[in-house]
Amino acid sequence: MRPTLGIMLHTGDMGYPDIVQFAQRAEAAGYEHFLLTEESGKEAFSLLAALSAGTQQIRLGTGIVSFFTRTPTLLAMAARSIWELSSGRFSPLGIGTGGIGFMTRGHGMTLDRPVGRARETVEIVRGLLTEPRTSYHGKWFQVDDFRLREGPLPAGASVPIWLAALGPQMAAMSGRVADGMISNWLIPESLTEYRELIQSGAVSSGRSLSEFRIASLTMVCVDPGDEEAVSAARRAVAFYCASTHYHHIAELAGLGDQARRVQSVWQGRDFDAAASMVTDEMLSRFTLAGSAQENTARLQWMISEGVLPIIYPLPRRSGMVADHFSVLEQAAVWAGLRGSI
Repeated sequence: MRPTLGIMLHTGDMGYPDIVQFAQRAEAAGYEHFLLTEESGKEAFSLLAALSAGTQQIRLGTGIVSFFTRTPTLLAMAARSIWELSSGRFSPLGIGTGGIGFMTRGHGMTLDRPVGRARETVEIVRGLLTEPRTSYHGKWFQVDDFRLREGPLPAGASVPIWLAALGPQMAAMSGRVADGMISNWLIPESLTEYRELIQSGAVSSGRSLSEFRIASLTMVCVDPGDEEAVSAARRAVAFYCASTHYHHIAELAGLGDQARRVQSVWQGRDFDAAASMVTDEMLSRFTLAGSAQENTARLQWMISEGVLPIIYPLPRRSGMVADHFSVLEQAAVWAGLRGSI
């Protein structure tokens, strides 16, 4: 199977010139996708516009932006704009709820019934991108005979819409309405469950999954032999443990109690103590923090299963820019995109 690989970053960690160069390096190394998350970093679509001008071949997408902070119509407009600017390279439009802390503390928003809202968002965005006019009457959104001024995408063109999913309900919804699913902390147990749920969702809607893709954020420790690098990886896992969205996967891995203990300390805002509680087993299951051989085996397992690994560097504060580029090069070798560095 041809190795395919994506890469992402927290856009608040680097300046614009470095991010453009990072995307260019990923393109040269053979990465398929360069994806932007948003959270508290740079606004995603303006940065994608810059990356459209700075790259030639790599697919540019979001992984993810929140469907609570933008209406479906605005998401469709953004997707249409970046598709045009990138000469059709915008793929995918990855959307999700956004992190609980980011949404509640940063936006003051409650994540009310996200699964139903996800369905309406996907269906409206797809309608606006593919139909001359769209009407939709849902629980959250009312669209009445509306069209984008530039019209839908040209015949034969498309922007895949991927849903971020961790729990069973959102995974099943991705099978019902989306073109793909983005997860995190992927392990064999969760992949098996996701496939069953995606299939169930697709059957309920009478959809084919022939073009459906599963992708997974894949956090990478830059140097498992360096204490600062391992500490950065532990802190990243602790950050995710703080969200109850991740506890189902932790349970599947047999690490639910550990995740809840980390969450309890993190919520007390003793972040260093919470990070110190992340065990080596948690690092091994949820990140690439092993030897080159171990990391190669993990990535090759994902690729052989048809999963798109999305490399997510976990940089040290002392080497923020250099660590991103180091992980990019290492992962390209592990995945088989290129020979040794």
